[in-house]
Amino acid sequence: MKLSLLLGLFLECLWILPSHSIAQTPELARAKATYDALRKASNEMDRMALHGQLQSLWSEALEAGGVLDVSWEDWEQAVVDLGEGPDRLVVLTWNVEKDNRTHVYGGWILMANPNNQERGYDYVMLSHDPAHNPEDAARMYRHDSWQGGLYYDGILTFDGNQPVYTLLAWDGADALVTRKWAETIDVRRGRVRLGTPAFELPEGLRKRMVLTYRDAVQATLTWEPENMRIVMDHLAPEEPSMTGQYAFYGPTLSYDALVWKRGAWVFEADVQVINPSSGSPKEYRDPSKARRSRRN
Repeated sequence: MKLSLLLGLFLECLWILPSHSIAQTPELARAKATYDALRKASNEMDRMALHGQLQSLWSEALEAGGVLDVSWEDWEQAVVDLGEGPDRLVVLTWNVEKDNRTHVYGGWILMANPNNQERGYDYVMLSHDPAHNPEDAARMYRHDSWQGGLYYDGILTFDGNQPVYTLLAWDGADALVTRKWAETIDVRRGRVRLGTPAFELPEGLRKRMVLTYRDAVQATLTWEPENMRIVMDHLAPEEPSMTGQYAFYGPTLSYDALVWKRGAWVFEADVQVINPSSGSPKEYRDPSKARRSRRN
């Protein structure tokens, strides 16, 4: 990507930012502008160049402080902001679609820390390791060896007095399948673990609940606050002979749910859902599909 083109993209996005979006720090404004440029970039070379810039720009913005004072509405699905005061957790992620339809992910996690007099929070970078498989529901991943994914929503529950943070994720995977999953995040002494044994599923206790389905369809995985549950499409193969071949899986027009009980997410099959087609404002939709439709 030519430096002049990259600079032009950056300045264009910086110019259109609303004043309240850049009121916190110049470092945050640069990160926001680069994020917007990444969403608009039309080829892999440009997207990867902007991805590399985002890693360092977010490091500068987080070090500058003031990030917990930000209003995140303009960032759309890029931020999950949970809790208040000492229980607050903010998760920032982004994705880069490559030409082969696989994805590269980046992100940061902010943890409120009243003992941090300089910023009021600690932070760690999410380092994507593409060798890890998000479908492994028995595996825990660390922030420095992360399976990747775009976190688009989250839920804060409590196990006694202990906060439990649950994240909903999207993964573009490849040209054959898309994934969504729910997983909990454990934050202790500056270390982050993604995937703890908090899901009571039909196959047993698992560290995440994963949906894998045909790339050409959409599947629901959304938080339903009015019923205090996570609702998801029930998926099945087109034919029984295709069981286990997830490129042939899609929604069956029935729904399952995860309900928080006794400090765990408990699976409930065949639940009633009102107006599921309306979707959730935080239910992630793949922007790459829109790019591909424009190209076609």
